[in-house]
Amino acid sequence: MKHALPCLLLAVGCSTLPPPNTTAQDARIARGPWPEVPAIEMPTGDTSIPISLLQDVADALLKRPGAKVCDPVTQQPIVGLSTEYCSTVYVAGDSDSLSWRVTEPIRGDHDSCRPFFAVKDDDYPSSQVWVVGYIHNHPCGAAPSSDDLSAWPTDAFDPFVAMAEVRLIPGNPVPAIHKNTAIEMASALVAERRDGTRIFLRYFPTGEVQQWSDVKARWVTLGTCAPRGPSPLGTAPRCSDGSLQLLRE
Repeated sequence: MKHALPCLLLAVGCSTLPPPNTTAQDARIARGPWPEVPAIEMPTGDTSIPISLLQDVADALLKRPGAKVCDPVTQQPIVGLSTEYCSTVYVAGDSDSLSWRVTEPIRGDHDSCRPFFAVKDDDYPSSQVWVVGYIHNHPCGAAPSSDDLSAWPTDAFDPFVAMAEVRLIPGNPVPAIHKNTAIEMASALVAERRDGTRIFLRYFPTGEVQQWSDVKARWVTLGTCAPRGPSPLGTAPRCSDGSLQLLRE
């Protein structure tokens, strides 16, 4: 399954990165927290992935080799140069002291990345870790694709029939709770336009896609989307208002 962790635009080629920080026993388990991204303590004023976490992740991912490489003519990733990265997003702690965290990123190729869906945190046992979604970077500032929306956590449902009605669970037997407030499942992407402005988006199992507006200082819902099956229209998802139109600020 493709998990677009699209690339943000650097102008250098990709160098070989070390493998994810895993052991032979937990080779498919992501390690956290990522030291380059500080934990965000609750409350954040939001029950889903907070903008402050996305901004910190973007700062760290932009330093990765190939993370911003984009063909300036075609506005497409460059094979062998562009590189996608993805980090699993989770919360850790207890109902009185909970923090947003991300794992060390997994390196993909020019147009896909496969995040790990289990986390081993350095500070908390697995019973105090709730996986929420994943964050990835997109090449050339593109909107979410069908592959993005069909990737976990939404693949707990049949995305071609109906999306979930709630933003809690899937993947967690019991949702994370902070002082009687449930934490919502979501995934997110970050991208950078050629002029250097950044794009922050998050999307939910319910299909809503939101973009952060610096002008309004809040999340703006762009539409409700579902993955599109194989189609001559490409990988663009099916959305309530046609194609997604990103904010330009």
